[in-house]
Amino acid sequence: MTNAAPSGADLLTYLNRLELRFDSSASLVASDAHDDPATLEWRCRAVLPLWEPDDDEAEADNARLLTPGVSLAQSSRGERQELTILAMSGLTLDLWRIGNVYESLDSRDADYEHFAPLFDKSGDLGLHSDLEECLVSGDQVVIVDRVRIAPAWRGLGGVGRLLIGHLLRWVAGHAALVATHPYPIDIPVGEREDTAREAREKDVVQRTWRSLGFEPFREDVWVMQPHLSAHGNAIERLETAFTQHL
Repeated sequence: MTNAAPSGADLLTYLNRLELRFDSSASLVASDAHDDPATLEWRCRAVLPLWEPDDDEAEADNARLLTPGVSLAQSSRGERQELTILAMSGLTLDLWRIGNVYESLDSRDADYEHFAPLFDKSGDLGLHSDLEECLVSGDQVVIVDRVRIAPAWRGLGGVGRLLIGHLLRWVAGHAALVATHPYPIDIPVGEREDTAREAREKDVVQRTWRSLGFEPFREDVWVMQPHLSAHGNAIERLETAFTQHL
């Protein structure tokens, strides 16, 4: 008999067991634009560790959590299994030290080309002149490239937004600016000619980022200034909404 996936209400009871994991890398010395030492590539995850079952009921709980859709990936850490619930990746640019922002972005995959409008040589430290006021809080720009959350955790009142907010506290705590390009990346490439569907799902993604304090800037690039209160207030509201589960 196939184990049924846990319901949304059941999943929320595991929220206080989630752990945040980070991995980042930067070159010591540059050999080309891609490995400019002033760029930091990072990846972070929200992980649900599975406890060692001590009875049949706990074993059944673990089996339900292992059903498709509950996680993006399953892995092992020592003898313990872990489920990746949310994954986020991106790039941090140190504007004070970076050699050439455009070359650094261009040397990566096409996703990063979307963020060129943030930069303008006429602005301070190469940041667009409309964003110069952000530099009062730092000289780093954090680019959130991709965020994915397991399907079973969607539509639970903002679990994904809560996790993004907590990850950004560590990734972008001292940044001048955080930017993203809201797009429904789960639409298969072959189905993106359905413009009506793309527009609907794009609107959903944009509303998600807007609720986290992000605002449209240029050419579908959205920005958030960490030193302003909008983002912090949004996370506080989410924490309040999930109080009983945290």
